[in-house]
Amino acid sequence: MRKTLKIIILSLLLANVAYAETKEEKRAEYVLLNMQQDYINCYSFYKIGVEYVRKTNSKTSIIDGIEKSSDNSLRLAHETGEIIGMKTEEMSAKVKSEIKKQLDLVGNNFKNAAVLLEKYSHTCKNLIENKKQRISFWEKKTINKFK
Repeated sequence: MRKTLKIIILSLLLANVAYAETKEEKRAEYVLLNMQQDYINCYSFYKIGVEYVRKTNSKTSIIDGIEKSSDNSLRLAHETGEIIGMKTEEMSAKVKSEIKKQLDLVGNNFKNAAVLLEKYSHTCKNLIENKKQRISFWEKKTINKFK
């Protein structure tokens, strides 16, 4: 009986070690998940923004620039999702959820767009222009989270 118990405990420990993620793997996954969420946030922000700009009859060059940033954010969100093994359906659901969240934030009223500008414009601009800086931001966060 005792020998059987030892074998069961040893088996469980070995199985746990085999499936346990290393600290580095946890950190990498945390960074990727947060980067993907940043890309989704920015895609949603730009997508909503371009609709607002269209309604105000702005210049085509402004619309084109916002759409380019939107497309770039969506592409990076998708690529990051693929790296972490996320299914397309799950990524689509996250995007829809974020768009709804942002539209709710402005009460579905484009006149309240300043709320979104305040919350997302700086972060999204920096993310598109210098994603390495944002990666460093999330890497620093992991140091305290996964000691």
